[in-house]
Amino acid sequence: MSGQHEEDEYLDQDEAERDDAGRRNSLIALVVLAVLVVTGLVLVDRLSSVSALQDCLMSHATNCATVSPPPSAAPAVQSGASTTR
Repeated sequence: MSGQHEEDEYLDQDEAERDDAGRRNSLIALVVLAVLVVTGLVLVDRLSSVSALQDCLMSHATNCATVSPPPSAAPAVQSGASTTR
Protein backbone atom coordinates (compact mmCIF):
# COMPACT_ATOMS: atom_id res chain seq x y z
CA MET A 1 0.00 0.00 0.00
CA SER A 2 2.69 2.48 0.90
CA GLY A 3 4.33 1.99 -2.51
CA GLN A 4 1.20 3.27 -4.29
CA HIS A 5 1.00 6.28 -1.95
CA GLU A 6 4.64 7.20 -2.59
CA GLU A 7 4.08 6.90 -6.35
CA ASP A 8 1.03 9.21 -6.17
CA GLU A 9 2.99 11.72 -4.10
CA TYR A 10 5.83 11.64 -6.64
CA LEU A 11 3.40 12.25 -9.51
CA ASP A 12 1.75 15.11 -7.63
CA GLN A 13 5.11 16.80 -7.11
CA ASP A 14 5.89 16.38 -10.79
CA GLU A 15 2.59 18.00 -11.76
CA ALA A 16 3.27 20.91 -9.40
CA GLU A 17 6.73 21.32 -10.89
CA ARG A 18 5.21 21.37 -14.39
CA ASP A 19 2.77 24.07 -13.29
CA ASP A 20 5.63 26.11 -11.84
CA ALA A 21 7.64 25.67 -15.04
CA GLY A 22 4.65 26.80 -17.10
CA ARG A 23 4.25 29.91 -14.97
CA ARG A 24 7.97 30.60 -15.19
CA ASN A 25 7.92 30.24 -18.98
CA SER A 26 4.91 32.56 -19.22
CA LEU A 27 6.65 35.13 -17.03
CA ILE A 28 9.82 34.94 -19.14
CA ALA A 29 7.76 35.40 -22.31
CA LEU A 30 6.01 38.41 -20.77
CA VAL A 31 9.33 40.01 -19.79
CA VAL A 32 10.76 39.41 -23.29
CA LEU A 33 7.64 40.93 -24.84
CA ALA A 34 7.86 43.99 -22.57
CA VAL A 35 11.53 44.47 -23.48
CA LEU A 36 10.67 44.25 -27.19
CA VAL A 37 7.87 46.82 -26.84
CA VAL A 38 10.09 49.27 -24.93
CA THR A 39 12.91 48.78 -27.44
CA GLY A 40 10.48 49.41 -30.29
CA LEU A 41 9.24 52.63 -28.69
CA VAL A 42 12.80 53.88 -28.15
CA LEU A 43 13.66 53.00 -31.75
CA VAL A 44 10.62 54.89 -33.08
CA ASP A 45 11.56 57.93 -31.01
CA ARG A 46 15.15 57.87 -32.26
CA LEU A 47 14.08 57.44 -35.88
CA SER A 48 11.65 60.33 -35.53
CA SER A 49 14.33 62.69 -34.20
CA VAL A 50 16.81 61.62 -36.88
CA SER A 51 14.14 62.17 -39.54
CA ALA A 52 13.45 65.67 -38.22
CA LEU A 53 17.17 66.46 -38.30
CA GLN A 54 17.45 65.16 -41.86
CA ASP A 55 14.47 67.26 -42.93
CA CYS A 56 16.13 70.33 -41.43
CA LEU A 57 19.43 69.62 -43.16
CA MET A 58 17.69 68.98 -46.49
CA SER A 59 16.03 72.41 -46.27
CA HIS A 60 19.52 73.99 -46.02
CA ALA A 61 18.75 75.56 -42.65
CA THR A 62 21.65 77.15 -40.81
CA ASN A 63 20.60 76.06 -37.31
CA CYS A 64 19.26 72.51 -37.02
CA ALA A 65 19.95 72.13 -33.30
CA THR A 66 16.39 72.95 -32.29
CA VAL A 67 13.81 71.62 -34.69
CA SER A 68 10.19 72.48 -34.04
CA PRO A 69 7.21 71.30 -36.04
CA PRO A 70 5.91 73.79 -38.60
CA PRO A 71 2.85 75.83 -37.64
CA SER A 72 -0.47 74.52 -38.91
CA ALA A 73 -1.75 75.93 -42.22
CA ALA A 74 -5.17 76.89 -40.84
CA PRO A 75 -5.33 79.12 -37.77
CA ALA A 76 -7.28 77.75 -34.84
CA VAL A 77 -10.77 79.16 -34.45
CA GLN A 78 -11.40 80.51 -30.97
CA SER A 79 -14.92 80.20 -29.74
CA GLY A 80 -16.50 83.30 -28.27
CA ALA A 81 -13.84 85.69 -29.57
CA SER A 82 -14.52 87.89 -32.58
CA THR A 83 -11.68 88.79 -34.95
CA THR A 84 -13.51 91.80 -36.46
CA ARG A 85 -14.33 95.09 -34.70
